[in-house]
Amino acid sequence: MEPSLIESAWPNALRWFLTQGLTSFTPWHFMQTPDEMAFAASAFRREDVRNGEVFVFARRQDCDDFAGLELVGGRVTEKVVYFHPVFSDSSKGSPRTWNIVIKTYEDVFEFVAQRVVPDMKNWALTEDARDL
Repeated sequence: MEPSLIESAWPNALRWFLTQGLTSFTPWHFMQTPDEMAFAASAFRREDVRNGEVFVFARRQDCDDFAGLELVGGRVTEKVVYFHPVFSDSSKGSPRTWNIVIKTYEDVFEFVAQRVVPDMKNWALTEDARDL
């Protein structure tokens, strides 16, 4: 990500990855621009059973799984929320009765260690690196 796009209000853990260009962890990918995943943040806002908000920074390429930093009082926190929205039509109301949050993590490093790296390893067991 272009350094000028990285906001100082974001947790240092996320800025650490972005500043070093560490954004592709197949099947996970971190944002390239701050508003790239705003559509997923909007879906979260609409569908979260707790009416929470997140700043989405990561997406899994093979499904609609996302990770975002929890917003509290409009401020970005360290807490990572891993979620799977259904992208329901907000004009009809959501028939969803389940929580879209799959898991939460203390920070970006915990998310990468506990979710991203194991997913990478699973893919590496079935995909040849030449195909990436």
